[in-house]
Amino acid sequence: MAALVFKVALLTLKTAAKPLASRFEATVMNHPVWRKKVVDMAQWIHRQDVLINRGAEGKTGKAFVASMTEEKAMQLASKVVSEGFLYGMGVVLVVVEIQRKNKEDGEKQAKAAAEKQAIKELHEQHVAADKQLKEELATLGRHLQQMDERLAFMEQQMGRRRSWLPLFGSG
Repeated sequence: MAALVFKVALLTLKTAAKPLASRFEATVMNHPVWRKKVVDMAQWIHRQDVLINRGAEGKTGKAFVASMTEEKAMQLASKVVSEGFLYGMGVVLVVVEIQRKNKEDGEKQAKAAAEKQAIKELHEQHVAADKQLKEELATLGRHLQQMDERLAFMEQQMGRRRSWLPLFGSG
Protein backbone atom coordinates (compact mmCIF):
# COMPACT_ATOMS: atom_id res chain seq x y z
CA MET A 1 0.00 0.00 0.00
CA ALA A 2 2.82 2.39 0.88
CA ALA A 3 4.48 1.72 -2.49
CA LEU A 4 1.25 2.64 -4.27
CA VAL A 5 0.92 5.90 -2.33
CA PHE A 6 4.59 6.67 -3.01
CA LYS A 7 4.19 6.06 -6.76
CA VAL A 8 1.04 8.19 -6.89
CA ALA A 9 2.89 11.00 -5.09
CA LEU A 10 5.78 10.77 -7.58
CA LEU A 11 3.37 10.80 -10.50
CA THR A 12 1.61 13.85 -9.05
CA LEU A 13 4.93 15.64 -8.59
CA LYS A 14 5.95 14.72 -12.14
CA THR A 15 2.64 16.05 -13.46
CA ALA A 16 3.00 19.26 -11.45
CA ALA A 17 6.56 19.77 -12.71
CA LYS A 18 5.53 21.64 -15.88
CA PRO A 19 3.46 24.30 -14.10
CA LEU A 20 6.10 24.50 -11.39
CA ALA A 21 8.74 24.98 -14.08
CA SER A 22 6.74 27.87 -15.55
CA ARG A 23 6.42 29.51 -12.14
CA PHE A 24 10.12 28.93 -11.42
CA GLU A 25 11.00 30.41 -14.80
CA ALA A 26 8.91 33.53 -14.12
CA THR A 27 10.50 33.95 -10.69
CA VAL A 28 14.04 33.63 -12.02
CA MET A 29 13.41 35.90 -14.99
CA ASN A 30 11.94 38.62 -12.75
CA HIS A 31 14.79 38.52 -10.24
CA PRO A 32 17.49 41.01 -11.34
CA VAL A 33 20.54 39.03 -10.18
CA TRP A 34 19.35 35.66 -11.44
CA ARG A 35 18.10 37.20 -14.68
CA LYS A 36 21.59 38.54 -15.49
CA LYS A 37 23.21 35.18 -14.67
CA VAL A 38 20.70 33.26 -16.79
CA VAL A 39 21.08 35.66 -19.74
CA ASP A 40 24.89 35.32 -19.49
CA MET A 41 24.46 31.55 -19.46
CA ALA A 42 22.23 31.77 -22.55
CA GLN A 43 24.91 33.84 -24.34
CA TRP A 44 27.53 31.20 -23.40
CA ILE A 45 25.25 28.42 -24.68
CA HIS A 46 24.81 30.37 -27.93
CA ARG A 47 28.60 30.72 -28.36
CA GLN A 48 29.11 27.00 -27.70
CA ASP A 49 26.33 26.14 -30.15
CA VAL A 50 27.91 28.23 -32.90
CA LEU A 51 31.36 26.71 -32.27
CA ILE A 52 29.94 23.17 -32.34
CA ASN A 53 28.05 23.87 -35.56
CA ARG A 54 31.19 25.31 -37.19
CA GLY A 55 33.16 22.25 -36.11
CA ALA A 56 30.49 19.97 -37.54
CA GLU A 57 30.65 21.84 -40.85
CA GLY A 58 34.40 21.33 -40.95
CA LYS A 59 35.29 24.98 -40.40
CA THR A 60 38.39 25.52 -38.33
CA GLY A 61 40.04 28.49 -36.73
CA LYS A 62 38.76 31.18 -34.49
CA ALA A 63 35.59 32.96 -35.36
CA PHE A 64 33.84 35.95 -33.95
CA VAL A 65 30.54 34.96 -32.39
CA ALA A 66 28.21 37.88 -32.02
CA SER A 67 26.03 38.12 -28.95
CA MET A 68 22.37 37.35 -29.30
CA THR A 69 19.83 40.10 -29.02
CA GLU A 70 18.37 40.67 -25.57
CA GLU A 71 15.02 39.20 -26.67
CA LYS A 72 16.55 36.01 -28.10
CA ALA A 73 18.80 35.66 -25.07
CA MET A 74 15.74 35.96 -22.80
CA GLN A 75 13.88 33.32 -24.81
CA LEU A 76 16.82 30.92 -24.66
CA ALA A 77 17.38 31.67 -20.98
CA SER A 78 13.75 31.02 -20.12
CA LYS A 79 13.88 27.78 -22.08
CA VAL A 80 17.08 26.75 -20.31
CA VAL A 81 15.64 27.55 -16.89
CA SER A 82 12.40 25.71 -17.60
CA GLU A 83 14.10 22.64 -19.07
CA GLY A 84 16.75 22.67 -16.34
CA PHE A 85 14.03 22.65 -13.69
CA LEU A 86 12.25 19.74 -15.40
CA TYR A 87 15.53 17.87 -15.74
CA GLY A 88 16.33 18.49 -12.08
CA MET A 89 12.88 17.21 -11.06
CA GLY A 90 13.44 14.10 -13.17
CA VAL A 91 16.82 13.49 -11.56
CA VAL A 92 15.34 13.93 -8.09
CA LEU A 93 12.52 11.50 -8.88
CA VAL A 94 14.96 8.91 -10.23
CA VAL A 95 17.24 9.25 -7.18
CA VAL A 96 14.31 8.94 -4.80
CA GLU A 97 13.03 5.86 -6.64
CA ILE A 98 16.49 4.27 -6.60
CA GLN A 99 16.86 4.93 -2.87
CA ARG A 100 13.44 3.45 -2.19
CA LYS A 101 14.26 0.38 -4.31
CA ASN A 102 17.62 -0.06 -2.55
CA LYS A 103 15.85 0.13 0.80
CA GLU A 104 13.35 -2.51 -0.31
CA ASP A 105 16.18 -4.71 -1.59
CA GLY A 106 18.02 -4.30 1.70
CA GLU A 107 14.92 -5.30 3.63
CA LYS A 108 14.44 -8.33 1.38
CA GLN A 109 18.06 -9.36 1.86
CA ALA A 110 17.76 -8.95 5.62
CA LYS A 111 14.58 -11.02 5.63
CA ALA A 112 16.22 -13.70 3.47
CA ALA A 113 19.26 -13.76 5.78
CA ALA A 114 16.98 -14.08 8.83
CA GLU A 115 15.09 -16.94 7.16
CA LYS A 116 18.36 -18.61 6.22
CA GLN A 117 19.58 -18.28 9.81
CA ALA A 118 16.30 -19.71 11.12
CA ILE A 119 16.60 -22.66 8.73
CA LYS A 120 20.20 -23.18 9.81
CA GLU A 121 19.15 -23.16 13.49
CA LEU A 122 16.30 -25.59 12.77
CA HIS A 123 18.73 -27.85 10.92
CA GLU A 124 21.14 -27.74 13.85
CA GLN A 125 18.29 -28.59 16.23
CA HIS A 126 17.27 -31.45 13.95
CA VAL A 127 20.83 -32.77 13.82
CA ALA A 128 21.12 -32.53 17.62
CA ALA A 129 17.76 -34.27 18.11
CA ASP A 130 18.76 -36.96 15.59
CA LYS A 131 22.04 -37.48 17.42
CA GLN A 132 20.24 -37.70 20.78
CA LEU A 133 17.71 -40.14 19.32
CA LYS A 134 20.50 -42.33 17.95
CA GLU A 135 22.23 -42.29 21.33
CA GLU A 136 18.98 -43.25 23.08
CA LEU A 137 18.37 -45.98 20.51
CA ALA A 138 21.89 -47.32 21.06
CA THR A 139 21.32 -47.25 24.84
CA LEU A 140 18.02 -49.08 24.42
CA GLY A 141 19.76 -51.59 22.15
CA ARG A 142 22.41 -52.21 24.80
CA HIS A 143 19.72 -52.61 27.47
CA LEU A 144 17.82 -55.04 25.26
CA GLN A 145 20.99 -57.03 24.63
CA GLN A 146 21.72 -57.10 28.38
CA MET A 147 18.19 -58.27 29.08
CA ASP A 148 18.49 -60.93 26.39
CA GLU A 149 21.78 -62.09 27.91
CA ARG A 150 20.22 -62.21 31.40
CA LEU A 151 17.25 -64.14 30.05
CA ALA A 152 19.58 -66.63 28.37
CA PHE A 153 21.58 -66.93 31.58
CA MET A 154 18.43 -67.48 33.65
CA GLU A 155 17.15 -70.11 31.24
CA GLN A 156 20.49 -71.82 31.33
CA GLN A 157 20.41 -71.80 35.13
CA MET A 158 16.95 -73.30 35.16
CA GLY A 159 17.97 -75.97 32.72
CA ARG A 160 15.01 -75.63 30.49
CA ARG A 161 13.32 -73.12 28.34
CA ARG A 162 10.16 -71.64 29.66
CA SER A 163 7.54 -69.82 27.71
CA TRP A 164 7.21 -66.22 28.84
CA LEU A 165 4.12 -65.62 26.79
CA PRO A 166 1.63 -66.10 29.66
CA LEU A 167 3.31 -63.28 31.54
CA PHE A 168 2.40 -60.83 28.81
CA GLY A 169 -1.26 -61.78 28.72
CA SER A 170 -1.41 -63.75 25.51
CA GLY A 171 -1.53 -67.38 25.84
